[in-house]
Amino acid sequence: MHYYKTTIQYDGSNYFGFQWQKDIPSIQNDINITLGKLIDGKVTTMGASRTDSGVHAFDQIVRITSEHPLDCVSFLVKLNDNLPPQIRSTELFPCQGTFNPIKSCISKEYRYFFTNTLKTQSLEQKFIANNPFELDIKKMRECAEKIVGRHDFHNFCSAGSNVKTTVREVLVCELTEINPHEIFPTSDLFHIPVDFKSCYQLRIVGTGFLKQMVRHLMSALWHVGQGRMSPDEFMLLLDGPPKTRRLWKVASPRGLFLYKITYEL
Repeated sequence: MHYYKTTIQYDGSNYFGFQWQKDIPSIQNDINITLGKLIDGKVTTMGASRTDSGVHAFDQIVRITSEHPLDCVSFLVKLNDNLPPQIRSTELFPCQGTFNPIKSCISKEYRYFFTNTLKTQSLEQKFIANNPFELDIKKMRECAEKIVGRHDFHNFCSAGSNVKTTVREVLVCELTEINPHEIFPTSDLFHIPVDFKSCYQLRIVGTGFLKQMVRHLMSALWHVGQGRMSPDEFMLLLDGPPKTRRLWKVASPRGLFLYKITYEL
């Protein structure tokens, strides 16, 4: 067998996440269908992260296993010519069969983009969420900084995933104001209006994440910013006992990107 590592970008707006699901549109399913058309014999894929319905990826890693060798340069062109326009492969090269996109990962970086205006343009909303209520960004930043470290995130995840523990380690968590054009300077997929120069970004890096964890954290921070929850109450949720009822709904997937995956050298 021959093994290859590819970096995939995708607009997840019309997909039910990355992972293959029977009779449901998924990124992996479209990749598998495309590879099946281009490669003779058995071919399989393994992705580094599942991602939720509607979530996008700037740096999703996929291992391709093929019975036959591929010329990476020419096949990359052919692959992009045949993939749906919502999915792009930015690089492709051989890797060891021992490379496991999930187990070899040492950290993942997610970024959640949002605006804070009464009205938004439809083009902005495709990749950038909006919270129309007045927000105290300073308090939100203070709480975001407290997320760094090893915590039990049982109050910031959705049910439905089979995990042994809800404890996770966050390496970086910061809330900043950025120019989105500096984040996606050469992307063919993520078109941001030329005159749209500013939005907020929640950047979070961790060794692992729970189901919808980033979106729950984003909603909780919005609650702090709106004054519906104090920073002390936020900290009690972060380090306190499990709560049976949440004050918030999970944030929209449209503003969330799987931005970067880091592996051991």
